[in-house]
Amino acid sequence: MAATLSLDTITSSGSTITVPTGKTMAITDAGNLTIGGVAITTGAQGVLSKTGDYTILPGDFTGKSSLIIFVDVSAGTSTETTITLPAEADFSTCAIHVISTATHGSGNKITIKNDTPVEVYTLYAKLDHCEIVSDGTTAFRTGNEWVTIRGEVALTSNYTSGANSVTDLWDAASAYTVVEEIGGGWDSTDDDWTAPFDGEFMVAGSILLDGYGTGFGLKKNGNFIQAINGSHVAYGNPTWGVKPFVLAKDDVITFWVASTNSTPNWYGAAAATSKRTTANWWCVRRL
Repeated sequence: MAATLSLDTITSSGSTITVPTGKTMAITDAGNLTIGGVAITTGAQGVLSKTGDYTILPGDFTGKSSLIIFVDVSAGTSTETTITLPAEADFSTCAIHVISTATHGSGNKITIKNDTPVEVYTLYAKLDHCEIVSDGTTAFRTGNEWVTIRGEVALTSNYTSGANSVTDLWDAASAYTVVEEIGGGWDSTDDDWTAPFDGEFMVAGSILLDGYGTGFGLKKNGNFIQAINGSHVAYGNPTWGVKPFVLAKDDVITFWVASTNSTPNWYGAAAATSKRTTANWWCVRRL
C-alpha cells in the first residue's frame, strides 16, 4: 500500500535518517533536492542544437552538471547569432559549453552574452568554443576555449620604396589584396589591423625584396613596438615581428619597412605561389 506524507520537516531522535535497502526516495522535479540551499545535480549532461539566437532557459540546465550547446551558423552571411546565458545566480552548479559545429557563412559569428547583456566570448570559425561557469555571482571562462582570429594581406604587384625611408607599406602600396580575414579587424581604408579584444597575438609577415631594405617594423597606436633602423639595413631579406605581442582591444597595428640609399622593390604578385610580400596576424589566446 502506498503512503503519502505531508510535512515541512523530517526529524529523528538519532543523528541519521536512513532510506532502507530496496527503497528509493524519488524527487519529482529536477533541482528540488538541495543541500544548504544549493540544488544537487544529477550528473547528467544536457545537449542542445541551435541555428539562431537563443536564451538559455532554467529547464535546459536544472539538475544537470553540464550543458553543451552546439551552434550551426553555416547559413547566410555577415550575421551575428547570440547565445544568452542565464543569470549568474541560476547556473552555479552547471557548466555551460558553447561550440560552433559548422563552417561559418562569410562574416558570421556566434556571440555569447550574459543576461545584462554583455559579450563574454565570440566564436568566429568552426570548432571555436568556450566553457563558462558561475560562482553564483559572477560568470567565468574556465580556459576550456578556442577562438580563431587569422588574416593575411599580400602585395599583388611590386612596390618601390623611396631611398632612406621608413614606410607604412600597406598604406603606401595600393596594389594589395586581403587573402584571408577571420574575425575582422583589417581596415582597407586606413590599411591597418585592429585587435578585436584583449589578447596575445602573433603579428608578422613574409618579406621578399630586391635591394637594400628590411621589415616589418610594427607600430601600435602610432608607436613602434618592433622598431627598424632605416640608416643601417642589413643585406638580405629578414622577417621581423615573429613573436607574440600582448594587445588591448582596439589597439591598431601598422606594418613598416625601411630602405637605405637604394630604392628596393618589394615583390608582389597576383598568385599565392609567386614571390610576394605578405603581412599576417593570428590569435594565440584571448585574455
